[in-house]
Amino acid sequence: MAGMVLKHLYHARGSDGNDYEIHVYVEPASHENAHIERLAKVCLADGGELEVLSKRHYRIVASGVTLEAHDADAI
Repeated sequence: MAGMVLKHLYHARGSDGNDYEIHVYVEPASHENAHIERLAKVCLADGGELEVLSKRHYRIVASGVTLEAHDADAI
């Protein structure tokens, strides 16, 4: 089984006024003839843990800072 792959990278603005980079990792897998990706992890660029609050909105677990992604396609 292959490891995690960085699938998306989104920029977000924090409630503290700072800019953050959100990384979305997936685990690729195959099932018969289908290519499947399972969402594996959503985190900060430095690996910091994020809680997904709603589409485009996140909270940094360690600090409580909330983030809003700029990209309309963000998770």
